[in-house]
Amino acid sequence: MIASDEEQQAAFDRYAEASRKAQKTLSFEDGRQAAQAWIGFLNAYLPEDRKLPLTRVTGGNVATFPAHRSSPSHGR
Repeated sequence: MIASDEEQQAAFDRYAEASRKAQKTLSFEDGRQAAQAWIGFLNAYLPEDRKLPLTRVTGGNVATFPAHRSSPSHGR
């Protein structure tokens, strides 16, 4: 279910406040909180089964290249 107009507005207000704070302090932690608030705002428009996690679920967004699938170097 998509959030109501009031819920969407509240989510945007939370993001806007967090964003203003991060821009003022230039604190990494404040920036992270603004990013989390942005995800909350996006989730206001997504159905329940498509919502994004509010916190990181892995150690980062970098994947390890599968070396076992690469071809051997030619003459190097």
